[in-house]
Amino acid sequence: MNADQTPALRWWRLAPWNRNPLMRTSDRLDFVATAVMIAFLLMMVPFAAAFGTATYTGLAERSHAEHQIGHAESAVLIDDPQQLVVWGTGSRSPQMENRATAQWSAPNGTLRSSAVEARSSAQRGDTVDVWVDTYGNVTEEPRSATENSAIAVSSALSVWVGAAVVSSLLFFGFRWMNTRSRMRQWDQEWNDFGRTPEWPVG
Repeated sequence: MNADQTPALRWWRLAPWNRNPLMRTSDRLDFVATAVMIAFLLMMVPFAAAFGTATYTGLAERSHAEHQIGHAESAVLIDDPQQLVVWGTGSRSPQMENRATAQWSAPNGTLRSSAVEARSSAQRGDTVDVWVDTYGNVTEEPRSATENSAIAVSSALSVWVGAAVVSSLLFFGFRWMNTRSRMRQWDQEWNDFGRTPEWPVG
């Protein structure tokens, strides 16, 4: 084999339609397995994109619904911010945040208060915005379009990467078994070397 051949050319010459008599069935199977994996990964691109689009649509609808039942309310800090260790939503590790107690009026006129995130430079008496529902209870602020887009893109990439990992494991597992089968066949032929009429021993 010419050492100047590119890997792509060498791979192409392993195609099943190559009539080279030196090619074994295992060589042709390697070509088929590679072609199937590449085709599968290409097919997963539009599927992952559709999954990401559906994810974004669902998140956008949820954000829109949350905007309909909630709004930003001006609240007054009734103490100075303190740095606390908190567990963020979806976070696996604690984070340091500046928290202070804020107070606001509910639609029925009653006072409500809750610990909210505040700037480190904020002071007692400063005004902050808190997200509340129709009853005046503090709730999580809806995600922005940028955050929804980031989550959707991450979801699409996760689908494709997951498919790539699984297909790669199957591919290399097949190649490993195919190589072992080829080695056993070579060992058998080498052991038979000189024992058949075609290979006379001088």
